[in-house]
Amino acid sequence: MRIQMRCVTLALTILVLAGWGAHINAQTGPKSEEVNAPAAPAVPIEVQKKAKTYKGSAVPPKNLKKLEDGHWTPYTPPSSVLKGAEVYTIVKGDTLSNIAQQKLGTWLLWPQIWDLNPYIKDAHWIYPGDPLYIKKPQVVGGGESMTPTPTQKGKEKGVVFAIEKEATAPPVTAHDVYCSGFIKKHWTPPHLTIISSPTRSREAFAEGDLVYLNEGSAEGIQNGELFTILKEGQKVSHPQSGRKLGRFIQRVGRAKILAVQEQTSIAKITQSCDEVTYGMNLVPWKVIPIPWSIKASKKLPLYIPWKSDETYGRVVWSEDRLESVGQHNLIYVTLGSQNQILPGDKLLIFRFPARQGTLAESTKDLFRQQKINVGGKDLFRPEKAGDIDNRKNRGTAAVADETPLPKDAITGDVPGWIYYGDKGTADTIREFVGEAVVLTTEKRTACAKILISSNAIHLGDWVQVEHQ
Repeated sequence: MRIQMRCVTLALTILVLAGWGAHINAQTGPKSEEVNAPAAPAVPIEVQKKAKTYKGSAVPPKNLKKLEDGHWTPYTPPSSVLKGAEVYTIVKGDTLSNIAQQKLGTWLLWPQIWDLNPYIKDAHWIYPGDPLYIKKPQVVGGGESMTPTPTQKGKEKGVVFAIEKEATAPPVTAHDVYCSGFIKKHWTPPHLTIISSPTRSREAFAEGDLVYLNEGSAEGIQNGELFTILKEGQKVSHPQSGRKLGRFIQRVGRAKILAVQEQTSIAKITQSCDEVTYGMNLVPWKVIPIPWSIKASKKLPLYIPWKSDETYGRVVWSEDRLESVGQHNLIYVTLGSQNQILPGDKLLIFRFPARQGTLAESTKDLFRQQKINVGGKDLFRPEKAGDIDNRKNRGTAAVADETPLPKDAITGDVPGWIYYGDKGTADTIREFVGEAVVLTTEKRTACAKILISSNAIHLGDWVQVEHQ
């Protein structure tokens, strides 16, 4: 009897151990989707930082709406398909992090998925049924994704694998373009204005909110019309001469007319780049071409010869009025349509390092900082016309071999006007610090997005068109 009980006990122990081992395998063994997950690609430092530090709102978005397919969402998913992207439908329990882990090989790349889907206003809140566009980044360093060719799928032996060419996320997004701004020399605010809302206690609005406008059917407003919401910004001056260039106007969103009365109308905010407030103006919405196919260069040039017929400009404004910017930021330059600049053109950003740190340049930087951080009037005063002429002469005299110098498209300024004596022509050597792509243009200015930067880019840096 004892022998029999010992056998039973031994059998139970074996079963328990076997079950415990199976439990460990279930927890630690790779899941089916993990087996097929792509190799982890290299993640840029700035993307890693954004992935680790982003904090969404603790409160979910309001004003959920039921779409035609039956799912609820506070967002407005795009109606057109992004070319070359995989369309993934969000399911319950998904997060952008776990989707990035499954589709891109690492959770750190979730910001790239968010950048491709700007209709999602808070990455902390995504909704089942909404679509996600996903483009796989290029795998580097021995982690190539190997996929059998269609004619070889299903063969158990002799399968030849081919390297799958994966497209990187586009450097320019719809958010960049439709949430950019422009500099207008003669700005007259449009009459169409946000004057009220269903809840007057609120001072700011976002996507999904309703607002009341001061025009209706009498002014030709119709149901379904789309309008761009504009925010009037500060006056912009040239960082070198102080000459007024115009006023900065920011695109902060888009609104759709839902109901029209004779003198007023009701609109819904369908896109918001920033908070929308009372008094903001609206203009008819227009499609803006997006340079999807643009690619950043692998490296910046060390040297490019001067061209006497080249047109040069300056960085005069930046995203969020930052004094120093870098990759992915927006800048505004003094090259525009009158200089034959078009959206999609690439610009090289450069400066003259031999001039950096001089007393004259440090003084100009101080005045430039004052021009940004205070109102329209400060200590800065434009130089007299005679000084500008003399400055050109001094710059030419400083160049022994009469090397042609770049001429500012707005002021006609040349950069080498400080005489260095024994330094010869060192002040004319250029350092290329960045590359940008033009997003939108005005007559005398343009908005561009920085694709790559080797150094901090400042107001006053020079730009020229990059010739392919």
